This record gives sequence, structure tokens and C-alpha cells, in this order.
Amino acid sequence: MAATLVWRLTGGAANSDPAASLGGTASSEAVSGTAMNNVFDNVSVAEASAGDTEYRALSLHNSGDATAENIELYISTVSPSTDTTVTVALDSGVQSVINESTAPSAPSLSFSEPLTGSRLSISNIAAAGAQRVWLKRVTSASAGNYANDLMTITVEYA
Repeated sequence: MAATLVWRLTGGAANSDPAASLGGTASSEAVSGTAMNNVFDNVSVAEASAGDTEYRALSLHNSGDATAENIELYISTVSPSTDTTVTVALDSGVQSVINESTAPSAPSLSFSEPLTGSRLSISNIAAAGAQRVWLKRVTSASAGNYANDLMTITVEYA
């Protein structure tokens, strides 16, 4: 079987709650294929008013039996809201944070917004291996209300 990359939650081996995907041990649970709140929760009225920054850690896991090579990650669909941005950072460790508002502390993390034309290269992922990816969602103060504030992260590999 070829390499097969799947997004998994973090936060413990059996964690199935995206809100608890805050790093640490990778979960055996895959990120839901249903778009609604599959990683981040809804932005509350208070968060939209004051502004809010939240973090999630995901594991890009190779469940195949061959090495995934030439891996590129990019944001293929950006949020339609000018009040919301999502950036990503690669992490070589398994750090965790105490809550969704706490930034990961590794000094080597560099958040960026890799779009289609500026893809982020990821080192090869061996069979049963993984790459930790942190997501950072920033909602500006006085953010407008969007019913479908969605974005898509795409991963391509050989």
C-alpha cells in the first residue's frame, strides 16, 4: 500500500474532542471530514467583540506502509472574512499547551499563511510516522458575523 496521510487530533491517545487537541500525545482519532467545527469551535459574540486568538495541534500521520515524499501543505481556501486569519507552523516535538488561548512555546515555531503559490514543504514522513502541525486562528476585535467562515488546508505528496 502507498503512503496515506491523514489528519489526527492530539491531546491523548483516544481524544476525539477537537477543542482538546492542544498538543501532547497524538490521538488515534482522525479529524472529522465534516467541515462544521472539525478543528475550531464557533467564535462567540464576546470573542468577536474583544478579538480572540486560539491554537490547535494536529498530527499529520502516515497510515500507509510507504514513505510519504515531496510533501507540501498550503491553505487552498482562505476565510471569506477579513476579520479571521489562520496560520500554520511545523513542530518537531510533542509540546502541549494548557488551553486554546496559550501559544505553543517552542522557539523554533514560525507561523505563516502558506497559500497556493507559497506552499510549505514538509520533510518526508515514514510509514507510521507523523509531523506535528500547529494552527493559529486570529479573530480581530469587532469582527463581523460570518455564517460559513471556513478555510481549507490541503496536503499534496507522492
